[in-house]
Amino acid sequence: MKNFFAVLVLALMLVVSHEASACVGKVLYIGISNSPVEQLIAEMVATLVTERTGTSVKIVSFKETKEVYAAARKGEIGLVIENRDRAFDVIGKPRDNNAKTGQETLKREYQKTLHMVWLDSLGGTPPYAPVLTTDTLSSLPALPKLLNKLSGILTEDAYNKLVKSARSDEKPKKVARDFLKAKRLI
Repeated sequence: MKNFFAVLVLALMLVVSHEASACVGKVLYIGISNSPVEQLIAEMVATLVTERTGTSVKIVSFKETKEVYAAARKGEIGLVIENRDRAFDVIGKPRDNNAKTGQETLKREYQKTLHMVWLDSLGGTPPYAPVLTTDTLSSLPALPKLLNKLSGILTEDAYNKLVKSARSDEKPKKVARDFLKAKRLI
């Protein structure tokens, strides 16, 4: 009986340590083209993900879009903050100004050609959306649901105020954190 309890305790310790390591140590790298707007959005996504999941997030700025996607192909980044118009250039398709059909085109072509998942636009930022690599989606399957929380609260008016604050003397990280706290997301 004593051996049974020892085995049971050992088994429980293994299960608990495996579960604990599921989030601890994970790092999500967000790739952005170097712009103040993308920096602000990336800070908002990073803060939300870190606070709600415990996953560490690092933002990596690139000079050119080609560099962002090269890093994604190599597995160096798992999430891209992408501009809708630029995304059509990336997939080599003409811009579609219809919100619904354009979104469907981007979702389909990103999956087919880049093996990436185009998520819904971030609320008041219809030109911008998070794009996940399929590996990131596999390892963090709840991430799309979490990021969709920004869609409902990030109105165009709120977005414009945030961008204005970030472009003034306030740091994008502080602006993002304050906004998420005010909306009770963190």
